[in-house]
Amino acid sequence: MKRVTINALVDIGCLISFIPSLITGLVLYLYLPSGTGRGGSWVTWMGITRHDWVLYHDIASFAFALLLGVHLLLHWRFFYHISRILEWVEERRRDNK
Repeated sequence: MKRVTINALVDIGCLISFIPSLITGLVLYLYLPSGTGRGGSWVTWMGITRHDWVLYHDIASFAFALLLGVHLLLHWRFFYHISRILEWVEERRRDNK
């Protein structure tokens, strides 16, 4: 498989795992905040308990973090050479003035 295809699949996976993480995080923050007594596990929203919302949020966030780590590894050469790239950009800017 080509590197571009792998990058695209990892990026799509990041997006797919980020969206549920964002949605469940907003639900937990806005509708099921902590501090409702006894852990709030009995509180529900859309028929799903707070405990299950937290579980879905944790799974989606873990998948996102894992894929983000893979994404950073795939782009490691960029991070490794960033100082050289920035120096090159600065030289070009000075030459164009």
